[in-house]
Amino acid sequence: MKTFHAQMIIYLPVACFMLVAPAVLLAADKSKELKMIRRVDIIHLSHTDIGFTDHPAVCRQQQMRFLDVAIDAVLAPTDLPPEAQFRWTAEATLSVDDWWQAADDARRKDLLKAIDTGRLEITAMAMNQTPTLDAAEWHTILHWLPEEVWQRAKPRAAVQDDVNGFPRAGAIGLLDRGVDNLLMGINATLGEAPFKRPSAFWWKMPDGRRMFVWLGDSYPEGFSYFFPDSWRRGPVPESTDTRYRPPRPGETFRTDEATLREAHAHLLTRLRNLESHGYAYPTLIISTTNEWRIDNDPPFPPLADFVAAWNRLGLEPQLRLTTVREALQQMREEIGKSAPEHEGEFTDWWADGDGSGPREVAASRRAKRLAAAATSPVWGPLDPNAKRAADTIYRDLCLFDEHTWGSGDSVSQPHSLDTWAQYNEKSRMAYRPMSLAKLLLSQRARTAVYGLPEGLYVANTAKDPWSGWITMPVTCLRGDFHSLEDPKTGQRIPLEFVPGYRQWVRPKDDHEMSISNTSQTFPDNSPNQQARFWVQDLDAQSIRRLLLSEKTAEPQPQSEKKTVEVTLDEHGWPTSATWPGMTKPLFDAGTGDFLSVDVQGFAARWAFLEAFGKPDAERLKLRGELLKEVPAVANAAAEVQQNAHTTVYTQTLEHPRLKWFIRRLELFHDQPRARLTMRFHRTESELPEVFFAVCNVPCGRQLPTLSNGGLPFVPYEDQLPGTCRDYFTIDAWAQYPTPAGRWLWTTRDAPLVTFGQHNVLAQRNDPPENPGRILSMVFNNIWFTNFVADSHGAFEFQYDLAWSPADQPAIDPGQQTDTLLFEPQVVINPELRESPVYTKRLHQP
Repeated sequence: MKTFHAQMIIYLPVACFMLVAPAVLLAADKSKELKMIRRVDIIHLSHTDIGFTDHPAVCRQQQMRFLDVAIDAVLAPTDLPPEAQFRWTAEATLSVDDWWQAADDARRKDLLKAIDTGRLEITAMAMNQTPTLDAAEWHTILHWLPEEVWQRAKPRAAVQDDVNGFPRAGAIGLLDRGVDNLLMGINATLGEAPFKRPSAFWWKMPDGRRMFVWLGDSYPEGFSYFFPDSWRRGPVPESTDTRYRPPRPGETFRTDEATLREAHAHLLTRLRNLESHGYAYPTLIISTTNEWRIDNDPPFPPLADFVAAWNRLGLEPQLRLTTVREALQQMREEIGKSAPEHEGEFTDWWADGDGSGPREVAASRRAKRLAAAATSPVWGPLDPNAKRAADTIYRDLCLFDEHTWGSGDSVSQPHSLDTWAQYNEKSRMAYRPMSLAKLLLSQRARTAVYGLPEGLYVANTAKDPWSGWITMPVTCLRGDFHSLEDPKTGQRIPLEFVPGYRQWVRPKDDHEMSISNTSQTFPDNSPNQQARFWVQDLDAQSIRRLLLSEKTAEPQPQSEKKTVEVTLDEHGWPTSATWPGMTKPLFDAGTGDFLSVDVQGFAARWAFLEAFGKPDAERLKLRGELLKEVPAVANAAAEVQQNAHTTVYTQTLEHPRLKWFIRRLELFHDQPRARLTMRFHRTESELPEVFFAVCNVPCGRQLPTLSNGGLPFVPYEDQLPGTCRDYFTIDAWAQYPTPAGRWLWTTRDAPLVTFGQHNVLAQRNDPPENPGRILSMVFNNIWFTNFVADSHGAFEFQYDLAWSPADQPAIDPGQQTDTLLFEPQVVINPELRESPVYTKRLHQP
């Protein structure tokens, strides 16, 4: 995971060639040692890594300048034949769009002219992504460019560099856009490609369509095919560091005969090694970046001179400077009929790094839910302003889900100003869309409701009916209200008043502050601060009108019929819960458990990295030595609170890495459903560790169905061979279909999950014996770079469990999950009418 940026530099082509007949013959003789490879295709690009080498804002500015360099180099007048002219591939449409928005008309015409030459290619994806995108984000990623530019460029290829996975949801989105070629320039650090590299395969989608995939070497590796040592120093200086600079013409990829012949000899050694290990294609595709920082680096136009000089000298194999689309289309023609076909999800080994910023991940996932609620048809059609606002939100979310989470020194120097600056900008891409989505939702809700009669309106934006508690601050009620009345049915719903947060007052005593209130400033357990009411079966995508009333409604009595059978452990924490009609409980003992996995020893991250690459037997031995599992333990009996609709169990636990830990389990009386909330305070530490929250469902050896980007898959079975099985990035749910019913587990805040055991450093291929033990990865700072070293403080994670009978029609698990996770929107609309000026200028998007 890397990123590079550079200053705009203009290069002048150099054309000075010497031909020596005996040397040509010598080169030809040596090339006979190659059995298959007759041509090497070189793709020149800049790896777009937004934040690895520089602050993200600097990265984006520099990438715009790189495109300027590429345009000038492509359009530069030259007397060289077309095959000897400069070619450039724009790896990411993010940079192209940034450039387009800033360019004047004349410069835009230059870009379109460069595209029309066929020597400047724009690929299809906005950026190199983590697997945390939802379906709406994939649509945004693939519609990043203005349609005018997309239609002119007509992308037929996509690039995913650095990252060692790619969700099928993304591949299907590409196919929908007419893009059926994918180049993967995988970085093998703490992860690998599913098959031997370099190689190609057809990736078959569930709908039968196919993507042609080139599994190439890592994106900068092309340079090392010709030269034994990297030119760069540093290795990752900032582009603003004037003590470092990009190479100048004549410093690398030189065109003198001695350099060319040395490079030729080095290339032959590399190619012979490839062929000895089974490479059998007539063409080899390699990519190369510049050698300033490798990531976020400018074009190097003299590369075209190097290729021309090589071919003029008659060295074999022939070189061709080309673009991704040209290279992959040619490769398809050569080997397409013989390339193997594979099916399955392409899971990502680097996804665990997202666990280093759990608070920001939770904010991004809340933003996605809010954005979906804001664009729900319950409010009416989206007008152009609302569409633009939603697009801004999703673009920010895509940038948050981009693969760069830190600089090269983000873990080794976690408190440097540059590290904080980088993550400040990164985390902004979670918090800003969360806030903007709140704004858009409030605007859409107010616009839809304020023209209606007086009332308290409750809106369900989900696609299934919703039941549950709705909680509001008492300060939003402008009167002494005690109930709500449904004007259609006359039903009166009691308002219940419960303790909660109270701002700007001094706490009276310890009872007004919970264990988590470590600042001890304002009370968070002050009496009668929250008003709540129960809503039953609120129709899908509907708005219900209720009237606030000062009349008292009797609390609904608890049902006398037995609803849920609960078993408890010795501390009073539930170990199972079974509702009528169930032959097995909703969950088993261990639900609500917490454990940490510590990486021990000197320079523990390096020890982990070294162990990762060891053979299975040696790695598993090291795994036992390096890793220490520490569970949390109960330190008090669970407290129980019961009301007409739910029973709530609350308990504190102890763990050496936590200042405090509270778990809360709410059981719903009239439906087989439970909500588990776990809150804890991680104390500061930069040493590597992983935290897991645990749920257990009684589903035997049944594997769950998961979903990524809206596309279901079964882990361990529906995956490409060699892809990550130690953990999985999911949308929000796991479903277990069994003859005894369907169990649904949902995660609100944390998208990383594993099964059976913690699987840290396991590199497993087979499914676990007990896949019903679900371990939600809520924190992980093991990575030694590119992520966050020390997220600490208070965190909250929430999970829902639900069951449905096997003999009832199946409910779409994604749709059901949305309903469980989405909170209804409440709009209080008083009798006095809103000002038309406010409606137009303030409330409308």
